[in-house]
Amino acid sequence: MARRHRIPVQLTPYTSAPPRIGHNGGPVLDLSWEAWLWRKALAEAHKPPRRDIALHRLRRAERLGLDYRSYAGVLMNRGTHLGGAIFVLNGLAEDERRAADTRIAALSDCAVLAGAPSEPRALSRAIDRFLLAHKLTPGGIFLVGTAPAHLHAAEDAGLALFLWAKDYFSRVPN
Repeated sequence: MARRHRIPVQLTPYTSAPPRIGHNGGPVLDLSWEAWLWRKALAEAHKPPRRDIALHRLRRAERLGLDYRSYAGVLMNRGTHLGGAIFVLNGLAEDERRAADTRIAALSDCAVLAGAPSEPRALSRAIDRFLLAHKLTPGGIFLVGTAPAHLHAAEDAGLALFLWAKDYFSRVPN
């Protein structure tokens, strides 16, 4: 039987000197040019969008059954609009499944794959075929699932967003 070796973990890459008298425990003030450029770029990226752009994103998020924050987060992180949805709904009860089917049928403005297989290898193949068939990138797809294996499949495929079915279908569509 192989012996496990315990590797010591160091939480910080270095140990610094203890703070001197008068130090308030706050972060170090970085007044360099690079830090100023970084702060300026960060403020520009997180600036609230114009009203018409925010309303357009809100309408698009509602058509996909998402909330604005999730949709805008994908847009900020991936730089792409969501154009497809994959639903794996194996663990839902019969009444939840009927409500989910109705909600999925009401989706517009995206390609939909409903009833994808739940076995991890088959799900990965189904995701790949869906992407190829609709000429989409993984960054433009979100997956709604019911099991941790679905979350892992979404991460392995590089999909933009994973949502738990209970959370996605509990939202009231407008």
